[in-house]
Amino acid sequence: MSFASLFRAAAGLIAVAALIVQYWLLVRNLDGDLSAAALRFLNYFTLLSNVVGAAAFLFPALAPATPPGRYFSRPSVRTAVTLYLVVVGVVYHALLASRWDPKGWQLAADIALHTIMPVAIVIDWLFLTAKRDLSMAYVPRAVLFPFGFAIWVLIVGAVSGFYPYPFLDVGALGYPRVLTNLAILLALFATLGALMAMLGRRIAQSAAAQK
Repeated sequence: MSFASLFRAAAGLIAVAALIVQYWLLVRNLDGDLSAAALRFLNYFTLLSNVVGAAAFLFPALAPATPPGRYFSRPSVRTAVTLYLVVVGVVYHALLASRWDPKGWQLAADIALHTIMPVAIVIDWLFLTAKRDLSMAYVPRAVLFPFGFAIWVLIVGAVSGFYPYPFLDVGALGYPRVLTNLAILLALFATLGALMAMLGRRIAQSAAAQK
């Protein structure tokens, strides 16, 4: 097994373990209600992004010849997943980390999902991912995932009253403020996505010139 495959397998397994721990913590906090915990799980962009991140690590490492393995090996797909996890790490450490003080298993899951995975995917993208074919065309497709998540959160929140993040809390902020926050976040995704496409092409061109 190559270094890239070993690195990706290790990172993917860390993500899977952290996601299992996080789901177990949700079940425990919701008095053993598995379905309520599953719905709560699906309301966090961090967790969904880490599910996608785990797949992006594990399929190319362990099953590269399968359709999922080929899909998650595409430069555009890997760049999109990197974008999601970078935003997860930046938003968490900039806006959310100071709002709580996790302990024990929650702290372990927190570090894995918000720090280890974003750092690991950036390392993978910089050094292990081909970027020659990257173009701006991937950006609108990449933004569809956070856009779909935003619609999902607003629908679930309107029914249940639960909003996973304070900047999406319609009950506290109202729709105009929340929609403004969402527009800013989606603009952030699009801007960072475009910058990553330009950086990726520059890295690929520099590597080609050195050969």
